[in-house]
Amino acid sequence: MNQILAVENNQKNSKKRKNTTADIKKVITVFCVIAILFGIAITGQGVYAIVNSFKTDTTQEQVAEQNISIDSDTNTGKVIISGTVPNGVQSIIYKWNEDEEQTITKNGETQINEEIDLPVGNNKLSVTIVDMKNSSTPYTKEFTADSTLPQLALSLSEDGSKIKVVAKDTVALSYVTYQWDDGDVQTIYPQAGSEAQLEAEIEGMPGKHTLTVIAVNTSNKTTKKTQEVDGVDNSSKPTVSASIDSTDRSKIIFSASDTNGLKNLSFTINGQRYELPANENQTDLQYTFQVKEGHYSITVEAENIYGQKQAQNFIYDY
Repeated sequence: MNQILAVENNQKNSKKRKNTTADIKKVITVFCVIAILFGIAITGQGVYAIVNSFKTDTTQEQVAEQNISIDSDTNTGKVIISGTVPNGVQSIIYKWNEDEEQTITKNGETQINEEIDLPVGNNKLSVTIVDMKNSSTPYTKEFTADSTLPQLALSLSEDGSKIKVVAKDTVALSYVTYQWDDGDVQTIYPQAGSEAQLEAEIEGMPGKHTLTVIAVNTSNKTTKKTQEVDGVDNSSKPTVSASIDSTDRSKIIFSASDTNGLKNLSFTINGQRYELPANENQTDLQYTFQVKEGHYSITVEAENIYGQKQAQNFIYDY
């Protein structure tokens, strides 16, 4: 009888040990599942953060590349395309309405300031900026120039000593008047046979003055322009140069300077022209151009804010 009880006690103790081991396995299994789920959650948050950061960075880059303005200048009859392109500009492609596209080739400049003619009437301008990464950004804008009014534009002459006046109309022009400050009014008449367009040059005055120009057509429609004009120092022209980088002879350094302020620096290499526009009040410009082995015919030219130019020619064999 005692032996039977001993056996039964041993069996009960054995069952208790088996149950304890099973319980431990269950706990370990649950703990592992929880750990795996926690790891997946942490990984998911990390991936989401990376993706979200990528999206944010991409959005910020796209926003940074949209700093382009397209506006008309009523004093010159031009449309000005200007702004900043962080990746540099490869080309500016534009067209009016359904006309053929025109292309302005650039050389990676991050600042642009281009002028194009503004047609008479209602017109839509389409512009595409292509950056150095071949990414294209389109822009469109509509402009209205009253076709019943004379079109009038003022600009500096080539030597910077005169003011060029251009008046156009769809009908004949009667005359154009101009006046410096409160001085006498001078009248210019169109030539016979070209009554719809008048071009003339007005002698500049030393110092700063106000020029008022009025164009009148045969329908008594008038257009008036008033512009501040600085006197031009004819003796001052930009300084230009081209030099070879002392550490790398494949690099040509183009430079320009003018104390009055520069408009642009341009250079032509074997017939291909490149232009670097200046910012407002910029007196120095420099650009480094890399060449391959070969023969190069080079012209470097600079223009100051008064329209005065200076150019030099070079030959370089690399």
